[in-house]
Amino acid sequence: MEQRKLQVWLPLFIGLALALGILAGFQLAGSSGRTSSSNKNRSAIQQVLDLVQYKYVDSVSLDSMEADGIQAMLNHLDPHTVFIPAQELAEANADLEGGFSGIGVEYQMINDTMNVVYVVENGPSAKAGLKTGDRIIKVYDKVIAGNKLKGSELRKLLRGDYNTKVEVTALRDGKTQTYTITRGNVPLPSVDAAYLAEPGVGYIKLNKFSETTYKEFMDAATGLQAKGMKKMILDLRGNTGGILTEATNIADELLPDGLTIVSTRGSHVKNKDIQSTKPGIFEKEPLVVLIDEFSASASEVLAGALQDNDRGTIIGRRSFGKGLVQEQYDLTNGGAVRITVARYYTPSGRSIQKPYNGSRNDYQHEVLERNPAKDDSSLQKSKEVYTTRAGKKVYGGGGITPDITVAFDSSRIPQGSLPLFSGNRIGDFSFRLFQQTKGSLTQYKTPSDFIKQYQLPANTWDMYIAQLQQDSMKIPEVSVSVKSDILLIIKANIARYQWRNNAFYETLQPTDKLLQQALQTLKSISK
Repeated sequence: MEQRKLQVWLPLFIGLALALGILAGFQLAGSSGRTSSSNKNRSAIQQVLDLVQYKYVDSVSLDSMEADGIQAMLNHLDPHTVFIPAQELAEANADLEGGFSGIGVEYQMINDTMNVVYVVENGPSAKAGLKTGDRIIKVYDKVIAGNKLKGSELRKLLRGDYNTKVEVTALRDGKTQTYTITRGNVPLPSVDAAYLAEPGVGYIKLNKFSETTYKEFMDAATGLQAKGMKKMILDLRGNTGGILTEATNIADELLPDGLTIVSTRGSHVKNKDIQSTKPGIFEKEPLVVLIDEFSASASEVLAGALQDNDRGTIIGRRSFGKGLVQEQYDLTNGGAVRITVARYYTPSGRSIQKPYNGSRNDYQHEVLERNPAKDDSSLQKSKEVYTTRAGKKVYGGGGITPDITVAFDSSRIPQGSLPLFSGNRIGDFSFRLFQQTKGSLTQYKTPSDFIKQYQLPANTWDMYIAQLQQDSMKIPEVSVSVKSDILLIIKANIARYQWRNNAFYETLQPTDKLLQQALQTLKSISK
């Protein structure tokens, strides 16, 4: 709390010191003591920046001062009204736009070397000749191997304007070769996975709501219907939201016509009531939606619309609790501000926005302090109660409470074992093992064949521990469940490197408690 008070008052103290310094300067120079700093129509903030720029004794970075000042002002508002600096804006927009201009590779940094783990099919790098397993060591003349570059620095080197060229040097089988790559459009898919989890049961996982999400969902859903999907599991776990209309368009495909999806209310924007208006592709078939504490915003809009209209079953853990709508506005300094313009309400009239009267850090980390055993039941006692169309009780003021709660099993991964999962240790080891064994993977024609038949080398665990010891990590006592979980993740990663995301999630499916609960729930529905 003391730190927060300091953050609030420090700009005022600095401003006062600056003003006194300027006054003293005029007096020392023989001035009468008062002058006009600039045009009276300019804001006080801009006048202060002008004074610093033209009068301050030393040279300073006005851009950083301006960014800090803007964010300091926004900190007095809700936690989702934020300033995006110019150097971060392109990346922030790319996630919402569903793509960016780049070279079209996915990579992992292993031993401070950029290892290509996937080359986008028919993408810029594929056309230039790069392959999975190549290690990029230079971009133009800049050596990137061994220089401990940040991810943002690497992206800045590789991304650029459409149709521009970038020259990279890669190491393959001990030999270096230089490739000239013409940057092109690289998609950032919203659909992580879409496959039949069981005969007749489709599984679709969405990681965000970007400009391409609705189309991606439709392609995935219709593709699974062609394969015999009669029931659907829609996985929104970890989906922090995005573009509201993409979520409402998907809701329209899952709800009968004429039902309210969401309402938005704001002081300076027109109030809206969004309803389902068209025949959907999956309006009556059995449906389960998976959520967790990191499902937020547009994810909660979709889950809330389905729950309040008694459409399907919500399974998982209470969602994040973000009931605010933002719009983005570009600024003259090249940055942008995402400002909250409205609150949204589910069809029953509830706001699921959780309180934000503490610090922004406390607000973001509240989900980590929830009691998984008592969270939903204890908080319901103090929440406002609403009813769905069929009369079922639902609750506002703190996220979407699932119809069926599956608590996080903290006992499965003891606190002491967490370092074994942290960072990208498992991913690094998995890729090395994939590189050593990928020749043998050709015997498996499909991911299902791989999942059923493939066995990790007998010494896999010992090799993984040896890698950790090389990193000077102290190895904790490991339970049987932790060991089996890590080995399964290694196998799933290998499947992903060979067949991409569907194979990854399909490999992990037997140990996914929420997904298993969803399959069990759908079995009880006779259709």
